[in-house]
Amino acid sequence: MDLVFVIQGEAQHSLGLPGSRQMKDPQLTEKGRMDALRLRSLKPLSDTDAVIAGPTMRMLQTAELWCEGTYAARFAHPLAGPRQYPFRYDFHTMPCDMPLEPVRLAGLFPKWQMPADLPEYLWLQGIHTLPGLLFAQQADRFLAWCRALGKERVYVVTEAGTSRAYQAHLASARCGGTEKLLTQLEEDGSFALSVCSG
Repeated sequence: MDLVFVIQGEAQHSLGLPGSRQMKDPQLTEKGRMDALRLRSLKPLSDTDAVIAGPTMRMLQTAELWCEGTYAARFAHPLAGPRQYPFRYDFHTMPCDMPLEPVRLAGLFPKWQMPADLPEYLWLQGIHTLPGLLFAQQADRFLAWCRALGKERVYVVTEAGTSRAYQAHLASARCGGTEKLLTQLEEDGSFALSVCSG
């Protein structure tokens, strides 16, 4: 399995910083939408692929635009971010990084499946402020779940902090030494890609 982290398109909360981080459920900007649509030609999807989006409006919008018209499996998962990196023990998640509630997510993005066996707190507060050890445990759980999908490629649509947090986790001994991590495999505008083959 190839695990590829794809950075979401530009969103409203990235404009007018720092005050814009107080925005709840920021959506993609027009530039962000164009970036997401460009993914279709950069990384065409097939039924051998799975796309997993973090449960924020901007991540799901990026993934939905990319997946449109394809047979790729689609999942929304709270372990796909957002996650701060480097981690700070302030235990504060900005409104822009709060996950969508499952009922609302299902209504807005009906084609996206959600894993049923996750603790409710992950859907309510996400992984942004999980302490390191708890994040490592959940990251291992997420990676095992990705492998169990049985797909050739699993794309995780997230943001830069989450991608870096998983890169750091995969580079550590926690992965058992059986996986290879290639950072900066490709880079195109606002999409930074990394691959883990296992």
